[in-house]
Amino acid sequence: MTAKFKVVDLPPEPTCGPALIMQCAADVTPQQVEWLWLGRVALGKLTLIAGEAGLGKSQLSIAMAAAVTTGGSWPCDEGQAPIGNIIILSAEDDAADTIIPRLMAANANCERVHLVRAVRSEDGLGRRAFNLQADLDLLERNLSEIGDVRLIVIDPISSYLGPKVDSHVNAAVRGVLEPVSEMAARHRVAIVAITHPPKGTGTTAINRFIGSIAFVAAARAAFMVTRDADDDDTRRLFLPVKNNLAPLGKGLAFRLEQRLVADGIVGSSVVWEAEPVTITADQALQATDAQSTGKGSAGAEAEELLRNALATGPVAMKDIQAEAKEAGLSWATVRRAKERLGIVAERESHGRDGGGRWTWAMPLSARCSSPLQDAHPLEVSTLQKNEHLAAVDEVPAPPTAAPDYPELPACLRRAPKETSGRAPALGPPGDSLDDLQ
Repeated sequence: MTAKFKVVDLPPEPTCGPALIMQCAADVTPQQVEWLWLGRVALGKLTLIAGEAGLGKSQLSIAMAAAVTTGGSWPCDEGQAPIGNIIILSAEDDAADTIIPRLMAANANCERVHLVRAVRSEDGLGRRAFNLQADLDLLERNLSEIGDVRLIVIDPISSYLGPKVDSHVNAAVRGVLEPVSEMAARHRVAIVAITHPPKGTGTTAINRFIGSIAFVAAARAAFMVTRDADDDDTRRLFLPVKNNLAPLGKGLAFRLEQRLVADGIVGSSVVWEAEPVTITADQALQATDAQSTGKGSAGAEAEELLRNALATGPVAMKDIQAEAKEAGLSWATVRRAKERLGIVAERESHGRDGGGRWTWAMPLSARCSSPLQDAHPLEVSTLQKNEHLAAVDEVPAPPTAAPDYPELPACLRRAPKETSGRAPALGPPGDSLDDLQ
């Protein structure tokens, strides 16, 4: 029996019109990720930074721009920035009284910074606001003309989506951001977009970016700027939330410093701390949320933990670490509480090598300020003149002074004995140690 096969005619390959653009994986040459800021901001990719108004997001982007225009160093010994040109799109800050003074305060090379102010109309007579949906080709043209552009700052990105783009619609946001990412890849330029958090609290850091989740999805790395709930109002935290290209890594801390950059002109700049921070974005946001809703802060909780732990004397540091971990407190929070309370750290000496465990103790001033009357007197019987046990309520009140032991701090030692008009410690007047023999 002969099998019968049906011959199907395939449609001819179209010579025009829409068609899939495909590439065999074997034809793709693997490449290393190129970094503007090692492990944080990649060249050819979109990076997102979110945070509440007034916390320093824009100043942070200016600090990044200053590093790139001068080939400066990144904080915490994270390498040097590749030197290059910058393009800034800023919809909220004025160039003359805000952006330029900030660049000067950050010691940027302003010759390398280019500001997009508006788009000139086709007739050359009018102007309108730039938007990524309609004017991306114009931005790419200028990018090529300037040359050697390493960073584009978009602040905030919601102002440049276009008049008809709903920032809460996933497909609409992707339709704008995907061409932007493709342009970044073609020119090997890093794009840092600034955004704001949504209203309300109670969500994780990954959901604290306003608008559609497409913003975070399109970005290869995302960061959060927030206050440090355990510090004064000037310390800011720059914390990683997402990173598709490298380990998430640690956060950084910074403060904003005002500087006189010209006669009567002041600009603010970022001053980084020398060490990274270990607190996560989720932990930091939970702390600030608790503080804003009156539930206290992690710093206050850490102080209370230390006071309780050290109330009776020095405690091994590893035991405090274990208590902090059980309480859900970060070690950085506990260390800051230690500094605020003035807690003393000492290493116990064991042998000639001087090795030994570290202990923490409350400062001497705190120990001396504790009133002795807070201690509860021991409820024990004592011997009376006729050498019988008296009931507790029959015993004269014991002296409140502490024994005069030489090894005690001076503030805890008893004053010299006064025998006039005072009964000895063992009973009423007339008693002596000889009576008890």
